[in-house]
Amino acid sequence: MHKKVVFAVFVLAIGAIALIYIQHRYFTAPEEKVTASRVVVPKINGDQDAEDEDLDGSTSPYMDPEMVSLVPLNPDETLISTVDMDFDGDLNADQVNAIRTESSPYITLIVGLFNPQKGEYERLASIATPIRQAKTFSYTGIDLTGDHRIALVYQGFVDTGNEVLQAFFITRTETAVSVTQIANLECDGSIYIQQTDRSDAYNLTGADGDSFSIIMNTADPAHPNSTDQIQSRYDWNEELGRYELAEQIRQVGANISAADMARIQDGSKDTFAKFLNGLWYKTDEHTKDLHYIFFDWDNKQIIFLLKNQEEVFDWQNNLVRRNGIYITATNLEIQNLQRRVDVSLRSTDEVRVIMHDDLRILVAEGAEWNGDYKKMNDATAYIKSQGNRESIAKPYVQNLESGPDWRMPDGTIVTFTDGNYIAVGDTVNDAGSYVALDYGDGAYIQFRSATETPVFSKTYSISYGQTQDGEANTSEMVLVPYVLSPSKSYASEDHVLLLTRHFQELGEPLE
Repeated sequence: MHKKVVFAVFVLAIGAIALIYIQHRYFTAPEEKVTASRVVVPKINGDQDAEDEDLDGSTSPYMDPEMVSLVPLNPDETLISTVDMDFDGDLNADQVNAIRTESSPYITLIVGLFNPQKGEYERLASIATPIRQAKTFSYTGIDLTGDHRIALVYQGFVDTGNEVLQAFFITRTETAVSVTQIANLECDGSIYIQQTDRSDAYNLTGADGDSFSIIMNTADPAHPNSTDQIQSRYDWNEELGRYELAEQIRQVGANISAADMARIQDGSKDTFAKFLNGLWYKTDEHTKDLHYIFFDWDNKQIIFLLKNQEEVFDWQNNLVRRNGIYITATNLEIQNLQRRVDVSLRSTDEVRVIMHDDLRILVAEGAEWNGDYKKMNDATAYIKSQGNRESIAKPYVQNLESGPDWRMPDGTIVTFTDGNYIAVGDTVNDAGSYVALDYGDGAYIQFRSATETPVFSKTYSISYGQTQDGEANTSEMVLVPYVLSPSKSYASEDHVLLLTRHFQELGEPLE
C-alpha cells in the first residue's frame, strides 16, 4: 500500500512539472527586451562642455515628445528629428527623418515619400552625413533654384571643426526614386544661403524666380595672424545641374600680432570667451535700431538687446575653430528655442556674428542679428566726457518749451512741457516723453510714446530752419531721423519733420 501511494505521488509530481512546462512553453508570451540607444558626443577642439547625449527621449533637449516617425524605422535606429515637406513635387507632404543607429555615431537622413495609392509613407532612400553632434546639425527643405522644386539641405560641423553644407533633389518616377546631390561645400569658416526677395509673380502665379546663392567664408591659410577672409559665391548652374563657384573675393581684415592672437585665440574656449566677455554693438549703417549683444561668460549667458526688449540665452556648448567660436545657446524662458551663434574674429575689437534660431532654420545673410559688432571698451569714458561740456541740445529744448505750441505740416498741434509732449490732430492723439542729448558736435532729441500710434520715431537730430537771408529761424525746428551708435551716427530713411510755431490768430506773421 505504501508503495502505491509513493508511486501515485510521483506520477502526480511528474504531471505537474509537465503541465508547468507546457504552459510556459506554449501559452506564456515571451518577455520583450527593450533597449535604448546611447550615443556619445565627441569632445573636440577643446570643447569640455560636450557631454554624453541620451537619445532615449528622457534627457535630450533635441527630442520632441510629440515627434512621431511616419516612416518605418529599424529596431536599432533612434529618431532625432523630423521634417515634413513635399520633396518630390507631387503635392503630398513627405517626411525626412534624422536618425542614429547603434552601430554608428553619425547622423543619417531617412527619406520617406508618401504613396497616395497605398496611403502610407514608403522608406525609399537614406543619406549618410559626416556629422556626429546633433547640437550643430540642422536640415530643412527650401526652393534653392527658384523653380519651385524643394531641395533637401543640411548643415553641421564635422570632427575637424569645419562646417558642411550639402543639398539634394529628390525625384520620383513610376519606376524609381533618385537622390541627386546639387551642392557639397565644406570650410573652416561659415556657410550660409543668401536669400533674396522674389517677385510677386513667383509667389502668386508660379513663375520661376531667382536662384539663391550659397556664400562660403574661409580664413586665409597663407596668413595665420590675419583676419582676412576669402568669400566664395556659388551659383546654380542649370546646365550642369549643380552649384558651381561663380566668384571669389578677399575681405580684408586687420593684421593681428602674434601676441594679440595668443591673447585672444589660443585654441581654448576660455580664452576666446573671455575676449568676447562684455557688450558689443552692431555697426551696420542700414540698421534702423541699434542691436547689442552682451556675452556674459562668468554666468554662462548671452543677452540680446534691441529697443526696450532683451532676450536671455543660457550659454551651453562651444566649438572653437580658427579665428572664431561656435556657440549653442538655449532661451532662458522658452527651453525648446535654441540659438546657434557663429562668431568670427575681425580685429582686436571687432567680430562678425552669424546666427539663427531653431534647428531647422538655415542661416540667411539677411537675419536681423547678423553682421559686424564692435566692443564697447570706452563707453564709460565717453559718458564721463559728456558731463564736462556745455550742452548743445539745451537751447533747442528751451525754445521748444517756451511756447506757444508747435504745428506740423498736417495740422497736428504739439505741446512740449518739462520733458513731456502732447500731439493732437484730426487723426492723431499721442502723448509721451522726450530727452535731449549731445552726440559729437550735434544736438539730438529722443522720444518715447505712451501710445500705440506714435507721432515721432525714436531719435532725431534737431536744428533751426533758415530765413530768406540765410539766418537761423527759431520759429522752425527741423527734426531729421537718426540712428546713433557708440562710434558714429547716420540718418535713417524715415521722414523729416518740420515744426513751426503755432499762433492762435490766423494770418499772424511768424516772429
